[in-house]
Amino acid sequence: MSTSWHLSRNNDEVVSQAERWNRERLINRLWDHDPTVWSVEPVPEIEDRLGWLTLPATSRDLVPQIQQLHQAAVAEGITHVVLLGMGGSSLAPEVFASSLPHADNDPVLVVLDSTHPDAIAAVTAGTDPHTTWYVVASKSGTTLETMSFFHWFWSIADDALASPGSHFIAITDPGTPLDAIASQRSFRATISADPTVGGRYSALTAFGLVPAGLAGADIAALLDAAAQAAALCGPDIPLDNNPAFVLGAMLATDALEGVDKAHIVANEPLSTLPIWTEQLIAESTGKDGKGIVPVAGGPYPSNATDGAVVGIGGAPIDGTDFMLTVSNAYDIAGAMFILELATAIAGEILSIHPFNQPDVQLAKKLAASAMAGELDAPTIPPIAVSSEELAGALGALFAQTDPSYVSIQAYLAPTTQTDQDIEAIRSFIDEAMSVYTTGGYGPRFLHSTGQVHKGGPPGGIFLQLLDTPSAVLSVPESTFTFNELIRGQAEGDLAALESNGRTVLSVDLGEEPQAGLNLLLVAIKRVVS
Repeated sequence: MSTSWHLSRNNDEVVSQAERWNRERLINRLWDHDPTVWSVEPVPEIEDRLGWLTLPATSRDLVPQIQQLHQAAVAEGITHVVLLGMGGSSLAPEVFASSLPHADNDPVLVVLDSTHPDAIAAVTAGTDPHTTWYVVASKSGTTLETMSFFHWFWSIADDALASPGSHFIAITDPGTPLDAIASQRSFRATISADPTVGGRYSALTAFGLVPAGLAGADIAALLDAAAQAAALCGPDIPLDNNPAFVLGAMLATDALEGVDKAHIVANEPLSTLPIWTEQLIAESTGKDGKGIVPVAGGPYPSNATDGAVVGIGGAPIDGTDFMLTVSNAYDIAGAMFILELATAIAGEILSIHPFNQPDVQLAKKLAASAMAGELDAPTIPPIAVSSEELAGALGALFAQTDPSYVSIQAYLAPTTQTDQDIEAIRSFIDEAMSVYTTGGYGPRFLHSTGQVHKGGPPGGIFLQLLDTPSAVLSVPESTFTFNELIRGQAEGDLAALESNGRTVLSVDLGEEPQAGLNLLLVAIKRVVS
């Protein structure tokens, strides 16, 4: 792995931060797991959230168990591993699965992190419980989406299999409700996660490694790459040669001067890494009204001057301010470690707590209120894409003459076509407004970029997209449907954005989301010049 950077804008500020970090021995203290790097006073989720620093060594204890599970899966003819998780429990496995090599007889990893009924129905139809293992991943063991997924697939497996528990694996902290369920229902395995590591820093814990290993990844090679990257950033490395420090200091000092976007671009073999990096940066730094807004992929705004470009991949990328160049796919673990350390360093420079997520919790609370029928009606209810009111509402949304960024929040079933339609909207807005755009699927972004949307720098405008699912799916062992769940999450998020003074519009695409997205793009083109 190699790194390169050029700091034409804020080199003096980065040098100044390096001098301060040397004076205060901050890099040494960080590696010593000293929570006072970020807060002199004891603060929850700092003292007990620094275990990620030693994961390249401590996670090696997982390797034999993961290898045994993989061998058993292949021997038993398992064709699919369905990961049921959200946020930090799903994004790292997703990028591992898409980046790392695997053999023809390895199970295919399918990640489910959407509560949209059509997404759940698609995974159900595309897998056979007789040849599928289900990995239920939740740090708390109570994550609403994850446990709803579990009850759905347990019901299916229970109908089809004599011993459904043998097709389930739990990943959770010790002593959680999920830990108890796994014991009661005779899961094949329960793998304890490291309780000293938070969700978005958990790529090299059981949450990232178990699903990747079941799909055939060489876990030891991943940890070797992470260890090599950690050595590049150790306390004895001069800060001007430490890639994590330079990247973290660059992004933080840029943000303090108003250049608060981090445009993450990547090429093979790590082309999907931006979606993981987006969560890491957004949830860690976007709070207290400041922070860094990550932009995963998408177009370069033609005239925007408020972003730094971070490149990651197998070959240099033109126009980057900082570049991580890898030699093989397993270097993804090294890139992740450098990005994690850089984000923690940026948090110190921004004077924020990089390990909590207060506004993620707010959205969850309001979603629960919405599902209980206790949430106040939004200022502007969702508008049908075919409504004559849409043009005026879009005009009001885009009336800001200089928005900081535009975020498209799609509570839709993830599909390749929907990806393309959202990218078309992003590209047009970029061309017409010269502003950064982001896009994400709900509810998964609620566990990641939702934090920066509500708690980060002001000035963003938000376009929420809803539809009418083609199926109604009840959540077994509960009193609600997945339809009610995803709509409640959208309503709760809308309320959370409004309560934080954000400018937001919700558009209902109806029963045909692709047609609705096309109509929406036409309407935006008419309004935005």
